[in-house]
Amino acid sequence: MTSLSDVMTFAELKFALEKWRYGKFDKDCPSGQLSRKKFMAIYVSLFPDGKAGPFYEHVFRTFDQDGSGKIDFKEFLQAIGVTQDGNPEDKLELAFRLYDIDRNGSIEEDEMAEIIRAIYYMTETDVDKVGDAPRIRTRDIFIKMDANRDGVLSKEEFIEGCLNDETLYRLLACSSDEQES
Repeated sequence: MTSLSDVMTFAELKFALEKWRYGKFDKDCPSGQLSRKKFMAIYVSLFPDGKAGPFYEHVFRTFDQDGSGKIDFKEFLQAIGVTQDGNPEDKLELAFRLYDIDRNGSIEEDEMAEIIRAIYYMTETDVDKVGDAPRIRTRDIFIKMDANRDGVLSKEEFIEGCLNDETLYRLLACSSDEQES
């Protein structure tokens, strides 16, 4: 499977967003908050074919820590700071928030499959080929990570599973970096 890091590194993402921020943020967002609509406009410019939309809806939700429907600059910088300079545990906590769509403190298979499907959709040139691949990938991940076999991943299971498997770390943390110990 192609990972997000194969399409765009977080350094490239940070550069694009920082460029946008200094060029337009103050003008377009005088309140200091970035709306979902404006956030998505950034990604439309980065991925004009429109295939990134579903994934970046989830990125928006993850960055919007307080659930206000807007990303303030502090939330934005915190998220970008973690992706750029965070240790593996910090990156995985951010990734956990991405996969925990309903914010209930655990990841269900349907949630992970939804994110993985969005990544496949964004990175696959022929989306008709995606089929059941996200569901199969999710099932394999849960077999490896769900230590207590309760059908959900706790934050601890998610982080521990990724820290113990470099491939899962790169895939689920959307990182091309090797883990730093």
